[in-house]
Amino acid sequence: MSGNVRTVLGDVPADVLGVMFAHEHLLMTGDWAVMKEPDWRLDSCERAVDELQPAMASGLASVVEMTPLGFGRSPRGLREISQATGVHIVAATGFHKSAYYSDVHWIHRYTEDQIAGLLTGEVTTGMDVHGLTGPFPEVCGARAGVIKISTGYHSFGRGVQRLVACVARAALQTGAPISTHNDKGTMGHELLDELERHGVLPDRVVLGHIDHNPDPGLLAELAARGAYLCLDMAGRTKYAPDSRAVDLFAGLVSSGAAGRLLLGTDLARRSYWRSLGGGPGLAWTLDRFVPRLHAAGLAAEATQALTVNPQTAHTLRDPA
Repeated sequence: MSGNVRTVLGDVPADVLGVMFAHEHLLMTGDWAVMKEPDWRLDSCERAVDELQPAMASGLASVVEMTPLGFGRSPRGLREISQATGVHIVAATGFHKSAYYSDVHWIHRYTEDQIAGLLTGEVTTGMDVHGLTGPFPEVCGARAGVIKISTGYHSFGRGVQRLVACVARAALQTGAPISTHNDKGTMGHELLDELERHGVLPDRVVLGHIDHNPDPGLLAELAARGAYLCLDMAGRTKYAPDSRAVDLFAGLVSSGAAGRLLLGTDLARRSYWRSLGGGPGLAWTLDRFVPRLHAAGLAAEATQALTVNPQTAHTLRDPA
């Protein structure tokens, strides 16, 4: 494999990233959405290190940290965690669902040129330590390596189609991949259509939470278009047992989608972290879920979903 992935400590060759989780949250330190939901407040580098260590002991080497603008993203904190653990961290710029931004947020007022320019700068120059909350940016040395866009349940949400255009422009200008929040696993085709309309091919897109809608036929269609599918529900039994995820993974492999599958945990709540007294914990996927894939005869495909696929999906390309 050739090409680099942009981490908070600098660009690294994709093939040194090892086992990689494709959708994680290590720090969400504040802002309006976190104030409304205290369980989302992940504001301790020390606890994040504690949470990472058991997963590292099981082989984890890299994570894509998907906390976007508006949630107290902390690029300096991510650098501190990466330096303390040796884990490669790919950080995100971009946006969550429109419901998490107030009516007076700048996403509703800035032009597409301005928004695309801000996102581009976060990838090429450095992330604002204040999450672009203004009024004056304070850029640090950590650069974003992925651009996030999010859709609502069976809808784009207020103003999101305009943000899709901004994200697409920034992705083309920087060569960075796009990773998404697809609410309840919906809007996969619609989002790919909109991104393609703005020049971004599906093979530059990671569809997140797409397994919340465990329709093997639909997911096979999305993979056939070239999009990467991030399966990130393992261990969260309140939604579904892991047996469903194993069956879905097996079905997608059978459909020819093995090269498009990624794994993550999306443990974006204090109550999910072992280091904070909750569960299932970040190590669950490697300690409990992946062995079930091995037992189902999917060892090679599981390794591919943890290494080659996420490394390829997050490799920078030459700007368009």
